[in-house]
Amino acid sequence: MLDTVADRKTARKSSDERRDDIVRATLGLVARKGFAGVTLREVATEVGVVHGLIRHYFASRDELVAAAFDFAVSSELESDRALLDGLDPLSALAGWLAATPENHYRVWIDAWSEAARTPPLAAALDRHHRDCERILTTVIERVVDAGLGASADPAADSRLLTAVADGVAVQHHAVGVIGVEEANAIVFGAAERQLSLEPGALARVNPVPARGQWAESPSR
Repeated sequence: MLDTVADRKTARKSSDERRDDIVRATLGLVARKGFAGVTLREVATEVGVVHGLIRHYFASRDELVAAAFDFAVSSELESDRALLDGLDPLSALAGWLAATPENHYRVWIDAWSEAARTPPLAAALDRHHRDCERILTTVIERVVDAGLGASADPAADSRLLTAVADGVAVQHHAVGVIGVEEANAIVFGAAERQLSLEPGALARVNPVPARGQWAESPSR
């Protein structure tokens, strides 16, 4: 009887804890099957709850997958900012622009594909895309303030370089027509020309990607 009571106490979770479990389970399914492949019934099975409980927390599947994406990217950007703050300006720029782990961009690419059919996901995607542009703007400003480069409009340069990096990432991760070294060479070269940096300056700092360092199995 004591074991049964203990098990019940262990099974009791707060509303926030249960919601977090649901979001993490959804993200795990997204990583394996993509956003389009997620169903509320599968999420319930992953969490070990009845199907109807999911709707207590999320009114629809679209709202749930948007929350999962929001959770993943918010956590990721928090760690990215902390890492960037500890790097010198050029290393931070190279780290932000360097080709990221495959799981990072595959989730973003899948989100771009699904967003047109899932308005809540589109809203989260737009919000976090702008977050990323603001982070890169800050890094560019650091480079300029340190006298290492030039930019008449850091925000505009951030948008341009983000577009270049995203396009290269699709060719690298989704299509596979270019490798990591070529991907970095293209993006670094564009940044060096745009910001009046010395050619080869970003490659010489031996960058390690400063974004996308998230767990492969966030549902567990």
